[in-house]
This record gives sequence, C-alpha cells and structure tokens, in this order.
Amino acid sequence: MQYFDLVLSLSALFGLCAWFTLCTRLHSALSPLVSLSCISIWFTLAGIFDVLVPSGWIGYLLCYGLGVFALAKHWKQKKNLVSPASLVFWGLAIGFSIYFAIRQPMFSEFDEFSFWGPAAQMTKTTGHLYTIGETGVPWQVTQNPGLIVLGYFVQFFGQFAPFKVYLGYDILLFACIAALVGVVGFKNYKLAVPVAVIGWCVPWFFTTYARTILVSTIYMSAYGDIPAGMLAGGVAALWMVLRTEKNIGPRWAIFPALALLANIKDNTFPVALVIAGLIAADHFLFDYSEQWKQGWYKRFVFSVCCMAAPVANYMVWSRYIGVLVQQNAASGGTGETSLSPISAAIYGTKMLLGIQVPEAYEQRRELFYNAITEMQRAFLDRVFSMIGSGVVVVALIFILFVAALVLAKNTYQRLRVASWMLLSTLGFVAYTYVITISYGFIFKPFQAVELTDYNRYMYTYYIAWFMIALAVLVWVVQKGRWNWLGSAGVLALGCLMLLRVNMMVLPQMSVLGFSDATFADQHLMMSRAQAIKEQVQSDSRIFIVSQGDDGTQWFTYSCYLQPNVLDYSGWDQVVEADGTKKYGAGGGTFGLPEHQPQDETSSEAMYYHAYTKDEFAQAVHQSGCDYIFVDKLDDGFVQAYGELFTDQLQQALAGETILYHITANGYEPVTMEVPK
Repeated sequence: MQYFDLVLSLSALFGLCAWFTLCTRLHSALSPLVSLSCISIWFTLAGIFDVLVPSGWIGYLLCYGLGVFALAKHWKQKKNLVSPASLVFWGLAIGFSIYFAIRQPMFSEFDEFSFWGPAAQMTKTTGHLYTIGETGVPWQVTQNPGLIVLGYFVQFFGQFAPFKVYLGYDILLFACIAALVGVVGFKNYKLAVPVAVIGWCVPWFFTTYARTILVSTIYMSAYGDIPAGMLAGGVAALWMVLRTEKNIGPRWAIFPALALLANIKDNTFPVALVIAGLIAADHFLFDYSEQWKQGWYKRFVFSVCCMAAPVANYMVWSRYIGVLVQQNAASGGTGETSLSPISAAIYGTKMLLGIQVPEAYEQRRELFYNAITEMQRAFLDRVFSMIGSGVVVVALIFILFVAALVLAKNTYQRLRVASWMLLSTLGFVAYTYVITISYGFIFKPFQAVELTDYNRYMYTYYIAWFMIALAVLVWVVQKGRWNWLGSAGVLALGCLMLLRVNMMVLPQMSVLGFSDATFADQHLMMSRAQAIKEQVQSDSRIFIVSQGDDGTQWFTYSCYLQPNVLDYSGWDQVVEADGTKKYGAGGGTFGLPEHQPQDETSSEAMYYHAYTKDEFAQAVHQSGCDYIFVDKLDDGFVQAYGELFTDQLQQALAGETILYHITANGYEPVTMEVPK
C-alpha cells in the first residue's frame, strides 16, 4: 500500500486538470502544465508560511472537489479531456509511475546528495520546508523549492522514496512535452507523433555528449537544470497555443507557469524573465484583430503582468530567505555566503566599462576576465551535446527559425517569427552574461578557472531555445505555406533525433534498461544508515569519520540518516581579514598537523583536517554529537586518535561495528550487526 500515494496524487492531478479543461476551457494539452504550476506555487507558499501538512490536505481536497464538480456539471463535454497531447502526458505519467514503483531507482549523483535529495527527503519526513530544517551545515539553504514541493505533492500520503522525487520532476517534463504537442492543431494530428518524439528526445539530445558507458540518468535525475530548460520551452509552447488558437483557454493561465519558471533554481530567474519578455512582446506587438492601436493599453497591461509574475515570485522568495539568513547569522551561522547576483551584474558591467568598483569585486577582476575568455572558448570548442559544441547547437536552432521564416506565408507571420528569433537570441546573450558574472564573482575561484558545471548551466537555455524554435516552426507549418514540406521536415527531424539518441545511449544504459546492480553501492550505504538509526535516538546527532572523503560520503549519509543530523564533522571556521567566514570539512581526512599535505592546492590538502589528539577530542565535544559513525579508517587515523576509543578502534577494524557512543570515559563501541 506504500505506493497508493501515487494513485492518489495522479488522480488529484487529473481532477484539477479536468476542472481547468471543462470549466475554464483550457485545452487538455495545456491543463497538466498549468495544474502542476498551480500545485507548486500552492505548496511553495504553504512552505513559506510553514503550513505544509494542512495545506497538503486542503490542496488535495480542492483538486478532488474541483474535479468532481467539473465532471458532474460538464459530463457531456468529457470528450474535451482527450487529445493527442493529453494521451501523451497521461500515458507517460502512468507508465513511469508503474515502472519506477517496480524498479525504484535511487539518488546517485553528487548534487543529488548535496541538496536536491536531502531537501526533498527533509521536506517530506519533517512536514516543513527544508529551509528551516537542521542539516548539519553552518550555512543557510536558500535554493528555490519549485521542484522540491512537486516531489512532496507526489508522495504526500506515502513514505519517502527517491524514485517518487524523480517521478514528480518527470511529470513536469511530460507536461512540457504535452504543451509542445498541443501546438499541433486537431486538423494536423498526424504531426503530433514526430513532435512528441522530438520532445522525448530533447533532454537526451542536448545533455549527452558521448556514448554512455554508465547509466545516463536523464529521466532519473533530481537536478533542476533539465526541468528548468524543459519548463521554459513548455511555457513558450503554452503561450503559442493560447495565443494562436481560438476558445482554447484563458490567457491568465500563463501566469502560474511563468511564476513556477522563476522558482526552479537561482539561475532560472533570468530565464524566466527572458521567456516572460518574449511572451509580453509577442502579445503587445502582434495580438490585435484589426488595427495595432486598438486596445493597445489592454495589451500593455497584460504584458506587464507577464513580467510581473516571475518578479513577484522572486521577491517573495528573496524576502523569505533574507529573513532566514539574518536569523541564521544571529544564531552563529554564516549569514550570506556569496555576493548578490544583482550586485555582481551591476559591478561586473561597470568593470567592463572602466568604472571603479568596490574592492571585493576588484579582487576578482582577473577571474572575471578569465571567465569571459573561457566562456567564449567553451562556446566554440567544448562538446556537450549529441551534435557538438554550443556554436553547432545555435546553428541548429537558427536553422529551425530560418525554416519558419521561409515557410511563413505573409509579412505578419514573418515579423512574428523574426521577433521570437531576435529576442530569444538576445536572451541567450543575456543569460550567457549572467553565467559569466556568476563564474567571475559568485562561484569559487577554482570553479571560475575550470568553468565547473558549464554544461549543466548552459544546456538549460539551449533546451528552452530549441523548444521555442520548434514551437514557432510547428505553428508556421500549420498556418503558413508549403505545409507538406514543413511537415516532412518536422518528421525528418524527429527521426534523426531518435536515431541519434539510440546511437549514443545504449539500451542498457538508458532509463528503460538499467540493471539492478546500478544502485548496489547506494543500497549498501542506505542499509548501513538504517542499521545506525536502529541504534540511536531520533534526535541524536552523529559525528562522521570517513577518511579520504571529498564530501560525497558526508552528503550521502547526511541524506540517508535523516531525521538524525549528521554533523558537518570537523569543520573549521576561519575568519579572513575582511571579516568573511570560510568553512571546511563536511567530509575529508583527519590527521596530525605534521602529516598535512604540502601542496595546498591539491584535493588532499583541501579536505585534510589537521588536528592533534586533544584538538580532535575537543572538536568532537564541541560538535554536541552523541555518536561517532566510523565509515572509513586508515592507519593515520588509528595511530593519531585510536587512544580516544575504548577499544582502540579494534571492533571497527574487524568489521564488528561502525558506531561509537560518545561518553565521558571515551568513545565506546556499539554492539550491532554491520551490513556487508
């Protein structure tokens, strides 16, 4: 019965979709995306006001109530619930629900454990938004919750499971694919199949850059980058349908979708502004019946509202986080840990113009200019998609836009296509500049030098941009000239993308063919965490020893040990000359100061915590922990700190325990069965 929550969540979603379709006349292709956007915003506000659980009950009752009301009142119009796009959405949603429930994939990537996984688990297990829960780290968690609360919605009535988080995110992706298919009118329903295939392939096509030898977790990922790109493209497709089809639904349905787009990640806010600007411009410039001046003020107001939707979300969340950061700083935490993105953009621009900037920004001038150079080089040379580097991807996108221009039958259509093409290109330039600013002033220096996670940040916009171009092309194919040629082109594109994905992703390495051994290590770590939780109290705080860890083990066990807090073990607070604070630990190697690596730039030195025996004992005492979890040992740790343990760590070395109880007489081994 633990999977019955999936039935409840999908039926609640269906109820809300039915209400939108039958009562507001919103096309069934668009209702899933709008419904999920409303659900996400609802739970975000509930989390901000710390009423998640009661709001969950109210939200579910509303979905069911609205669904029953819509079906009872408009039963004769029930055929409106069925369309090619709705069949695509519900087929994928139900199919993946069953498949994931059987296979139960788990978190496996680093950032899934550093934020996305623990945040989703904490929100579910505590009934409070992750921003106010204790994670063991000294800084305030500030990432946006738009995706996290979707995972919460999917498993509201059940037990937490990572695959349910994946399912929540994938349902959003399927809703975006449905919106893209919705651009295809009923008269051209045959075009829906290749468009659906293209939508399915998009996440693979722009993120996989080599033939995979490990499982490609495109549809089994808790990261926000792919959903952000798909959502941006889906919102554009949503507007394309609302804008071009008559009696298709209320225009205000675009507002919750734009608000959600700004609520995925920090770097999706500029993407949301770009999409909102595209929609606002399209409505203001081209949405008139007879004369352009007629009703211009109404179009202007609606365009302003489009821009206001993501801005309102950003301001509400920023104000909420600002209060939490101040509270965290007052209680001894770090407060703000990075420069403001808006300030960075302002002062970065001033620096390029030769205007004097504050010292904090001047210190990173070299990094900023290096980031500019490396971003240009990466755009031309770095391969990250199935067709090559960024310049090749941009060429493909421009081909779609040019094809739309050629197929357009009149000046009005060509101007509208040109508007989408020009403004989305300017949006790409602006987004690229935002990422450059982030590398130059916000990210850590080594991230700026190496352009760490460049691919992840950039394919968000490439996915969105491609879906925009495709939606524009599909619209023109149906409204313009030479329809047969355009339809053949879309079909050819779908076939080529499907062929390329099948060439690059081996069947056994895809979401549909991964082996049971894929998550064997994670199952073992989860078993060890469960064995520990059976020996400790639910409010126990745990100190971890995992020699040689680069943070991965700490983040992973921090997720699996919830609700127990895994201390940011051995963290060192260093106050710089300018008053800023830096924190270490969260994984690493404990050792004597005389054994500290000499190369300070090496990864070994970065994660080396130099303590004498007395200093280690003091760190354990000041952590307030009740237990020590011994994950991995080495000779250096045993020789340096073994005397602090009553058995000299012999039971841990023999594999008889992984847990020690911190007492006044030393660290005593806990008798337990250690999972192998």
